[in-house]
This record gives sequence, C-alpha cells and structure tokens, in this order.
Amino acid sequence: MPNWFKLDNAAQIYPPVLTGQWAAMFRLSADLTEDIDPQILSQAQERVLKRMPSFATTLRYGLFWFYLEHIDGQPPIVEDTNNPMQKINFRKNNHFMYRLLYYRNRIAVEFFHTLTDGTGGMTFLMTLISEYLSLRHGLQVPAGKYILDCCQPPQQEELEDAFMRYGQNKTLGIAENNSYQYWHSRTDFNKMMIISGSVSTEQLKQLARSYNAPIGTFCAGLLLYSALQLQKKDRRKRMKKKEVKISVPINLRQFFPSRTVRNFSAFVNPGLYGILGDYSLKETVEYVKNYFGIHVNEKRQLAKFSYNVAAQRNPLIRITPLILKIPALFIAYFTAGDLLYCSTISNLGNVSLPEEMAQYVERLDFMLGKAIMGRSMLGCVSYNGRTIFNFTRNIRETELERVFFSTLVDLGAEVFIESNGRE
Repeated sequence: MPNWFKLDNAAQIYPPVLTGQWAAMFRLSADLTEDIDPQILSQAQERVLKRMPSFATTLRYGLFWFYLEHIDGQPPIVEDTNNPMQKINFRKNNHFMYRLLYYRNRIAVEFFHTLTDGTGGMTFLMTLISEYLSLRHGLQVPAGKYILDCCQPPQQEELEDAFMRYGQNKTLGIAENNSYQYWHSRTDFNKMMIISGSVSTEQLKQLARSYNAPIGTFCAGLLLYSALQLQKKDRRKRMKKKEVKISVPINLRQFFPSRTVRNFSAFVNPGLYGILGDYSLKETVEYVKNYFGIHVNEKRQLAKFSYNVAAQRNPLIRITPLILKIPALFIAYFTAGDLLYCSTISNLGNVSLPEEMAQYVERLDFMLGKAIMGRSMLGCVSYNGRTIFNFTRNIRETELERVFFSTLVDLGAEVFIESNGRE
C-alpha cells in the first residue's frame, strides 16, 4: 500500500476552510446491547486500520496540493461527550483525522470530511463493530455491504479517487443563485445543539407513499416545506425575495460502480420561491420529486462533477502554489457552496446487517457537524424498523425543527423527541 495519497476531488475543498475552531465533520454511532470494552475496541481498531489504510493517514501541506500521509499507531479511544463533533485537535489525536468514542453501550466515530463520505464512514464503523464482536464473542460476521473482511488485504479500488476515474471532458457549469437564509442568533461557537426524532420506518414509508414519493424524497420535501414556513414569517424584505433552497448529498456509487471508501458524493440544491405564493406540502414534495428526476441521474451528475475534475486537471491550476490556491478555495466554499442553501438533509437510507451482527446492534445514528454559517443540519438513517432524524445546529432557534416534527405529527406519525439540552 502507498505511503501517501492524493486527496480525492471532493476532499480538496475542506482543508482550506479549516479554522482554529471549525472543521467539516460528521458522526456515525451505534448502540449495542451491552456495554463497550475499550480494550477490545482498541484491538478491533488496530485490525480495521490495517484493512482500511486510507483512514490511517494525516493531512500534509505540499507545494501544490494537500495530501494524506500514512501514519502508524491509532487514535486514542475517548469517552463520548454531550457536546459532540468539536474540531479535532490533530496533535492530541495522534494526528489521525477521525475520533473514536464510546459511552456505556455506544460506539461513535467522528470524521473530518476530507477522509471520507457517509458511505465510507458507515463502512468503517460497521467493519469496526464486526471486528469488535468477533474478538469479544467469537462471531463470524460475513463480509457484505458496509462490512469488509479484515482477513483480506486492502483492495486498490477501495482507495481510488472515483471522481478522477470517471471524470470526462463534457462538463456542466455549477453557477447557482444564493439561497434564503433564515434569521438566527448564534450559540457559543463550540456549542452544538441536537434534537433527535425517532419515527417508525414503516409509518414513514406509508406517509411517503401517500405523497407518491420515496422516503428520501418525502423527507427532503418536508425539510424544504419547513424552511418555506420560516421565510413566510420573516420580515426582512431582502430575504423575502430569495429562493429557499436545501442541499441534498447524492451517493454517486448508485450511478458509477465503485467500491471506494473515500469521498464519492455530490450535491443537488432544490429550491422554491416563496414570494410566488404558498406551497402546500404536497406541492413541495412533488416539486422535489420532479427536481430529482431531472438532476439526479448519471449524465447530469457526471457533467457536474467533471467540471471540478477538469479544474483539478488544468495545467495552470496544477502548477499554482498551494499558498495561492488556499484563498481561492476558501472563497469558492462560500460563494459556490455554503451560501447556496439554508439547510442540508443527508439520508443514508435503510441499513441492514447480517443476522449474526444485528442481534447485538440496537440503533444507528447519523449526525452532520455544525456549519460555519448559523443553521440547522439534518442527518437521518433507518435501522431496525426506526428512522432517526438528527438535527444539529449552532443557533439558539429551533423553529425549523419544530415545523418539521410538528408537521409529521399532524400527518399522524408518532415521533419520539430527544435533545442534548438547551442553550
């Protein structure tokens, strides 16, 4: 295996926007049926890092690009906290770019997005739990989706930059209008607030079916509808005229076969102009469904990410020193990224595990890290008959969450709410 890796195309944007207190993060966790033994967890982590070497890396500054360098050892295993996804102190974390935590029966991993996306992160966590259960109970968990066989050597395709593999010359511009941003007051910058809602997946499926949409489309439509309700109450004239847009990550592996555990996702930003009139939930879900039909397909996604691949391959950009690239990438993150939406929904879908492993895993959670700008972000995953919605925010206001969950309740869903407290 190589001693260093180029950053994948999507990862290029995250190191330049690192600040002293902020990094692009996400978190995956699993609740088991028994308390965690941290010593056995450490042994499992050692095995997984040998099988998934792209996670045994640290960020380095090159002359022209950032890159990942292989490092030995493993990050310390620490107790989980009520205030998760703080920026990783790389030095204290043995220079690793993910953080491994446990608390009672929970195992959690918090990733710096440069390392991987949700699919790669889920593969790391599920492989880790598989090894942990194997060491603790002698289980033989079969390899499959999200679970790698640690008796096998790393596979080259798992380490590839799939963007560069599939990128072509036909590109599509990525310019978009900025989105409406709802009014808010910030929490302390290091404080992340969480509101979680648990819903029966079958009940959610029936609701989505009544709107003639898949669960993911229905949930995206519900979030967009909730944001539109905030704009209706907003008194700022300038924001009244803005399009209300949300961001939805797309797993590109569904269109372009790849086993990569690195980043291979793109984003679409469906939106509506509230100034044109009131949109019912039915109209909003129907719009999002049609938007996905136009934008979430192989040809359009290929043309969009090929635009970024072409920029990376550009000879002039390649020879531009990194010290000059960093300010340009920082500006691009906001002008062609953060300002384009007012909230994000990232849905990992339904996760099924082998029976040998499923008997020990009670619940899965997926959370997005706080944004640089003030807003709420939504991560969701379905497992064991429940769908868990995790809103994470760095603002005091909870109006977006209130509209989202109260609308579900009004539709007849039973929603169980949890929170990590008030600001």
